[in-house]
Amino acid sequence: MRTKNILRSLFLAIGAIYLIFSQDHSAAVGIIVFQFMTIAIGAAGVSLAFSKKEKIRLVDLFTPEGVSLVLGVVVFVYDPTQNADDQLIYLKVFVALFAFVVAVTELNLSRHCLKEDALELRISAALGIITALTFAFAPLNALNAVGLFSAYLALSAVQRAVWAATPKNEEKENNV
Repeated sequence: MRTKNILRSLFLAIGAIYLIFSQDHSAAVGIIVFQFMTIAIGAAGVSLAFSKKEKIRLVDLFTPEGVSLVLGVVVFVYDPTQNADDQLIYLKVFVALFAFVVAVTELNLSRHCLKEDALELRISAALGIITALTFAFAPLNALNAVGLFSAYLALSAVQRAVWAATPKNEEKENNV
């Protein structure tokens, strides 16, 4: 789980940093970052599935990462950046759908995981649900949507990095 969190944190942080420091805060840039982030997270999940070092159940690996990969490919194939009028609508729908589906899968995973991972999965799910509700129901313009998307990416990246850096219970017992 640690390697998975490090990779997700890395890709979320790259997306957040790009959006925060970019001069262009249009919906098209948000969609491009969404494409990068979802495909990168999905590809990292697939690569971890074939790693013999990691002991990750296939179901645990492919639920959030599989959702990311499918949404990234759909956005990449459909390429809503060509139609300037609908870019904001697509960004809002894609981010809300991504955040909601990943939050639901993480809530489900939190019921069947280690005790120390359950709280972190629920925190991540709460961030996703708040983001999904905001993108689904708030009247956002392109600047606000990209800003909130970058905030979601940054908060998720930090939460995942802290989770990956926190020692597990067996590591705590060995160091005493």
